[in-house]
This record gives sequence, C-alpha cells and structure tokens, in this order.
Amino acid sequence: MLREHVESIRSSLVVADSHAASMRIHRRIQNGTLRRLLSGVYIPTALLDRHGSSECRDIVFIARVCALSLRYPDYVMSGVVAAYLLGLPCEARIGQLTLYAPSRKCPTFVHFPEVVIDDSIRIPSVCVRTCRPGRPVSSIEYIGFRMASPARVLIDCARTLDDKHAFPIACAALARVCQFDRFRQDASRPRQEEARRDFHEALDATPRNARGRGHARWIVDHADAGCESPGEALVLLALLRAGIAGLTTQEEVHIDGRTYFIDIALPNLKIAIEFDGRIKYGETVSQVHDSIEAEQRRQRDLERAGWKVIRVRWSDLKLIDEVVAQVMVAIRSRSAR
Repeated sequence: MLREHVESIRSSLVVADSHAASMRIHRRIQNGTLRRLLSGVYIPTALLDRHGSSECRDIVFIARVCALSLRYPDYVMSGVVAAYLLGLPCEARIGQLTLYAPSRKCPTFVHFPEVVIDDSIRIPSVCVRTCRPGRPVSSIEYIGFRMASPARVLIDCARTLDDKHAFPIACAALARVCQFDRFRQDASRPRQEEARRDFHEALDATPRNARGRGHARWIVDHADAGCESPGEALVLLALLRAGIAGLTTQEEVHIDGRTYFIDIALPNLKIAIEFDGRIKYGETVSQVHDSIEAEQRRQRDLERAGWKVIRVRWSDLKLIDEVVAQVMVAIRSRSAR
C-alpha cells in the first residue's frame, strides 16, 4: 500500500531539469498549478485538491521525501522517517529525518519551503540538518529511496527517541530481520540473537560521542521479536522498566490438545499478561460471537491450567503504572505460595 502511494506521488512531481522546463515551471507557479517542495522539484496543486488538512500533510510529507531523493540521490536517509518508509510502527515528520551526506562538501542544511495549499492549509517550512559521518554509512535501496541499513535505522531511532517510541520500533525491526515465527521459536530465537548482534555492531559503528548511545544500547538489549504489536511492546517495556525479571513472549502452552501462545508471561509463576489490541471482533454478528467465545474459552483453559491471566487493552496503556502494579501484586501472591 505504501509503495503504491509513494510511486504515485513520485511520478506526479515535476523536476526542473532544463532551461525550457524551468520556464514552463515558472509559468505554472505564476498561475498557481505548482508548489515548490525543494529547489528544482515541484508538486502539482491538483494532487492536493479536494483533500482535507490531514491528507494534504501526509501527501506533502511523502512528496518532500521523494523530492529529496530526486534532488540529492546520494544522500542516505535514516531515523524515524526511514523507519516509517520501511513499514515499522511509528509516525514521522520531515523534521525527524536523519540525513547522512555523502561528503563533507555537501550543504549543512536542506531547506524545505512552506507549502501553501489555500488560506486554511499552510504546511510550515522545515530545515533538516545533514550529518557528515567520518566514514560511509552502509545503505540499501528501498521503494526508490536510498536508506541506511535496517540496523542503522533502528540505532538512529533508539538514540533519538524516548522509550515509548523507540521500543516498539526496535521490537518490530528485530522481528522483521530475524523473520520471527512463533510456531518455530527454536529457529527464530537464535536468529533473533544474531540480529541483535548486528544491531550492536551498528551501534558500535556510531561515534562514541553520539547522543543517546547508552539509551540505544538498553533498547537493543531488551527488544523482543515476540512482541507482535506496538501495544505488546509497550506493556513489555513498562514491566522491564519496573525491574521485573523472567519475562518471556509468545510462551507456548498446551492444554487439552489446544495450543496457546501467551503474549507476555512469567512462566515460573504461571502469570499471563494478555494484550487485547483488536479494534473489532469481526465483520458479522456470527464472527463477533465466535471471536468472543474463543477468547473466553482461551481464558478458561489457561485459568483451569493454573495460570493467573491479566488482560490489558489499549485504553489501559494510559494508566500503565496500574497494569504494572497489578502484575506486581500477582507476583507477590504467587511467590508467597
């Protein structure tokens, strides 16, 4: 979906690649059918017509990134913007772009001018500072963009973002790189540790005085490929930060011929933390009924097998300390037996 969206926007952009093209572009700017994204790269206003403010901002964000790759093809993108383009769980703004310049002769800043769509929608100008590393940054080509390696993208996110934004990205990146499969954890978990070592190598390659290296190391050390959603990652993060040891993800449990995978578990104490991230249970009444029935059967089976089940929903993340307190109470209760 993102690939098609990016390619559609990129193909619509207008590039001033000759004097004649520049003259035509100037006339179109004068009559209001083009807006400048970057020096020499423009977006047709028709692409923004009939869209609300939020949609226009999303289109201009993608268009600015495309314009950057057209205008400066040798620059390497990283950080949150690259993570977003890679499909990792995050929201991105152009100002969050980490941009590696290919040489020290490149400009210190890349300036994106204000984009005025109409009287009610004005997208502010942004200056992105370029990074000029002492040695080349390894890169990949992905959907037409030159990006840092997934490991470097993760490290740049982990260095610059706070826990609640960096940790879900790290878990998702780890799962993608190691191709985590909960049904084949005997193979997935060793691959996870190989990927973690690659992430540490990428971290070690950053300058020793780079901001956030210690924070990034903690994120890499504790990220878990078994977190299948950002919500699960945020619950695990809160429990880890509370100092709770012995946590596992996708804990496999067999009960009466049925197999369940517990989102987050303390297996020695038989405490299960289940994150319910579903927005809806189905499209039809029958599907909703079946989903609720399966969920209730799962909980009954786990409790009958001696598990203490603690359920967490999206709304509970706003009061995550209460979830942690509930888990701590369960730990004390079960440890006292």
